Amino acid sequence: MLPLARIGQLFADLTGHRPSEATLLAHLQSMHTKLIPHEQFIRGQLLAAPVGHADETGVQVEGKRQWLHTVSTAKWTYQAVHYHRGTKAFDAMGILPNYRGILVHDCNMPYFKDIYNFRHALCVAHLLRECQGITEYDKHRWSTRMRRLLQTSWRLVKLARATGGELPLDKIRRIEKRYDSILDDGEPEWLTGRIHQKTGPRGRKSKSKAANLAERFRLHKTAVLRFLRDPRVPFDNNQAERDIRMTKVKQKISGTFRTLQGAEQFARVRGFISTLRKQNLPILHSLIAVLRCEFSFQ
Repeated sequence: MLPLARIGQLFADLTGHRPSEATLLAHLQSMHTKLIPHEQFIRGQLLAAPVGHADETGVQVEGKRQWLHTVSTAKWTYQAVHYHRGTKAFDAMGILPNYRGILVHDCNMPYFKDIYNFRHALCVAHLLRECQGITEYDKHRWSTRMRRLLQTSWRLVKLARATGGELPLDKIRRIEKRYDSILDDGEPEWLTGRIHQKTGPRGRKSKSKAANLAERFRLHKTAVLRFLRDPRVPFDNNQAERDIRMTKVKQKISGTFRTLQGAEQFARVRGFISTLRKQNLPILHSLIAVLRCEFSFQ
């Protein structure tokens, strides 16, 4: 998390010896290389997970915007940096093209491409925030009703899961019917002002934020409400959001990445350390074991 100058100062304060920047970079590269087999192991564990989480956030590398991607579970974290946010990045990471479980994400459209075989579960907490925005700025009633429905549904699901059960099928059907009714009743409202004079790419008519949100609710109904029927599916994507949050901390402390190599080193080491924390493994001891080629998750 620290810039090289502060790392050097830390060593000087603790030991009386200050390593050069070249020495520090050499050690970072050594760790980056020795973590390759362990990163491959983490990737394999994520591929076998029944439910995974994915997210991405922008990072500045060499003065240009790139993306740090994460795929994670409660036990495993994989992170990588790529120039692209969508399909090219997913393919380069090598997880999502081969994943067959349920992926929780924030509705980034490349996740929905037909080339992927995983099932979708959308972060409903993210959708609630969007509904709140539509309610506050557009004064729409349908977004308020949808927000209340989703919040009530989650309370019912939590109560059922707390007792080891599942939500009864009749309640699920009533919620699904109410979901459709809210969108049908609200259509005249969110269609108001839907078409603007300004057009989007390739001459397509622009839509309001309310219209875009409502159409996402319609198009991805199964993914939005998957938490009702599958007890493994959470209500939000907090797992991935927590795992990726430290990247923002890194940038606040150290600024942008000066090189792509530095960004890639950070992503691999950070994913490994995140995994160690999740499994309550000693971090310093484990990192030393990696350098000695003595570490194993098994």
